[in-house]
Amino acid sequence: MAGAANRCVIPEHTFDIERLCELLARDRSTNPSSYAVVLVSEGAMYQGVDMVFQNDEMDMYGHKKLGGVGDMISQQLKLCSPKYNNGKRINVINQRLSYLVRCGDPDALDSIVPMAFGNLALDLILDKKSGRMVSLRNGQYDHVPISVVTSRKKIVDVDKHYNTDRLRPKYKSFQNKPLFIMTSD
Repeated sequence: MAGAANRCVIPEHTFDIERLCELLARDRSTNPSSYAVVLVSEGAMYQGVDMVFQNDEMDMYGHKKLGGVGDMISQQLKLCSPKYNNGKRINVINQRLSYLVRCGDPDALDSIVPMAFGNLALDLILDKKSGRMVSLRNGQYDHVPISVVTSRKKIVDVDKHYNTDRLRPKYKSFQNKPLFIMTSD
């Protein structure tokens, strides 16, 4: 939502590459600047292709590092684009955001929240409390047990937050929703 991508593919839903290409070609044709953007989450999988890893190296928890699915998807989109663009191939630009996405100018939240988190963390240290994580919950600063983060794998609730046909976030109304509507309940 924040990146204003036309489409978004996520690990929790295996998508059809042809459907993605069709949607992006339609998005591109309705854009006065003739482009469309898809956000590809590492770990995303399309039909017929398993999860893509950088290599066989494992981290200290035994997990392989994800990487490269965006390259594969951009190549497939380029190949199937003539089918949805009157026989003409569409140029595809693949950009790995990584640190690029983290280096923009900060807004008010980017400045205020870390300062408040730092103060909360210092308060926890001074109170000799450990095993806690500072948080923003229900619009208020708080701290919670670290197990909130480590106890289970966090995944997108596809039925609740993702439109599998349109390959984008699902939301009908922002009324009475938390600031970051895609967060866990």
